[in-house]
Amino acid sequence: MAASWDQDNDRERPSWREIDQRRDRPGRREPARPRLPKKQAEWVRKLALRQAETLFQGKRGRPEYQSAVKELEKVHGTKKFAAVARKFLSEYGLPEEWGTLTLLLDYPVAAVVLEVLAALAAQWEGRSRVEQQGFGGRLRVLALTSRDEEVRRLAEELLQSCQ
Repeated sequence: MAASWDQDNDRERPSWREIDQRRDRPGRREPARPRLPKKQAEWVRKLALRQAETLFQGKRGRPEYQSAVKELEKVHGTKKFAAVARKFLSEYGLPEEWGTLTLLLDYPVAAVVLEVLAALAAQWEGRSRVEQQGFGGRLRVLALTSRDEEVRRLAEELLQSCQ
């Protein structure tokens, strides 16, 4: 064993400097990719992130979804609201955005309003103080004026738990 170790140490090995020089020879180096200016590179990165985000959102990432939300906001408080909201819900399901959910609190179907209340309550803690106070006001109105007993009961429960 000792003899083979001596033989390994006796052979001449290149120094680290020689290894680095061999690696850095002009013929071996890969061509450098042209770099974008910093601002342009950041813009490209953000664009790619937005595109990836919309890809994972499915239907909700498309421009049609945004126009449907705008249409829902536009007809809120009119006689057309129920029909537009029904079409929106059948096409996209229950939205995740706070503002769109609060619009749907005025939908005339109690089962949908119950789902909306549950979704809003789940997001309540992460909302700003102003949004929380606005939600509390909407809960008070629902607890007093809703025609459905289940909606009134859930609004009262949420009102007590959110304060």
